[in-house]
Amino acid sequence: MNKRIKKVLQTCFEAPTPQKKKDFLNRMQTPPASCLEFVCVQIAYIRKWIWVFSALVFGIALIGAEYLEKDMLWCISAFMPLLALSIITESGRSECYGMAEFELTTRFSLKNVVLARLGILGFANLVLICVLVPVAYQNSSTSILQTSIYMLCPYLLTVFLGLWATRKVRGRGAAYLCAGIALAVSFGNITFYHSFWTFYARHNFVWWVAAFVLLAAGTANQCLKTIKQTEELAWNL
Repeated sequence: MNKRIKKVLQTCFEAPTPQKKKDFLNRMQTPPASCLEFVCVQIAYIRKWIWVFSALVFGIALIGAEYLEKDMLWCISAFMPLLALSIITESGRSECYGMAEFELTTRFSLKNVVLARLGILGFANLVLICVLVPVAYQNSSTSILQTSIYMLCPYLLTVFLGLWATRKVRGRGAAYLCAGIALAVSFGNITFYHSFWTFYARHNFVWWVAAFVLLAAGTANQCLKTIKQTEELAWNL
């Protein structure tokens, strides 16, 4: 239905063919920016609490594993949904604050901005997870592969549900909904472990691998849909 309405609007309000567009663009004093410069600019716009929270998670995990010598796997696993919340909130930040239409008319399209921020935070979280896996593995009875999967499944589940929610809900309601999803997955992860601990036995690990593959594919699909949804306007320079 939405596609039909979009087509009707496009035919009724078809934009005129631009005249002397190349001459106009050539007169604009806008120095070209490299990919690296663009990424560095986007890093500066990412909110500081995200980096502080990542450092806090690493500090808690390191203190618990190294100095207290405790099994920190399930504690770190419970933090993973909250870590994933950073990707979700940044991907829907423009919509949340009603700035999407304004950013569509800026030098860099909203699609490129969302793609850059998803890539930056995804890479940063991947590095952090790679560092946290050996820490969580230290005092745990699981293998290194099991440790990785147990940490990644709640993370991917939160990103998958959160990105889906930001595409369906507009405004600040999306931010509250995503925060609720992250807290629910975090709480459910701990509760599920204590209530159904037999599901974490080695002979059931194949189900965790299957869940990881499905969630990874679903998250990638939601990322593509999120980027596609942020289509730039026809008159965006």
